[in-house]
Amino acid sequence: CSVRIIQRMEYIPARNIISSYSGGNSWFGNNYNMNIYKGCCHGCIYCDSRSECYHVENFDTVRAKENAIQKIRDNLKSKVKTGVIGTGAMSDPYNPYEKELELTRHALELINAYGFGASICTKSTLITRDIDILCDIKEHSPVLTEITVTASEDSLCSILEPNVSKTSERFEAAAKLSKAGIPVDWLFRDRYKKTKEGRNCPKIV
Repeated sequence: CSVRIIQRMEYIPARNIISSYSGGNSWFGNNYNMNIYKGCCHGCIYCDSRSECYHVENFDTVRAKENAIQKIRDNLKSKVKTGVIGTGAMSDPYNPYEKELELTRHALELINAYGFGASICTKSTLITRDIDILCDIKEHSPVLTEITVTASEDSLCSILEPNVSKTSERFEAAAKLSKAGIPVDWLFRDRYKKTKEGRNCPKIV
């Protein structure tokens, strides 16, 4: 593409990017949530984030929060308690735009500088780019990476999740993270366990 991603990204206003403190998410152990992007372009056919209950218009269009890094810096400065900051629940922090914008990377740099931990959910191999920062964070705070896997075969993955890293590539990314000493959890999607496609689930394990 001849037009730089940074020039055609739509930016939307946001007062805060990091949520208020919570005692700990029972699923992921997060104390804070951080969403730098809104929407997702992975095109996963099972995604429930498109549900009307979340009130996200044009969910398949990725938008970034205005002045995200400055707002994250301000949010972190104002926190009385440190803790684990989770990202990726509603919008993958490693969408295709992130490769050039590096908003997630710069946010991790701030998380490290202010002594917080990080928990990241993603389907993208781009997370391996930030292994260096994740290792730095792990020196003082918890770090957890969570990679979603839906299908054991790349061919099926291409149908279920057409615009994101293939299953085999995610396995390779997990190996790199693990080799660097970064904990990796797998998030399994079993929405298809009663269908023919769902028979792939045991193969993944």
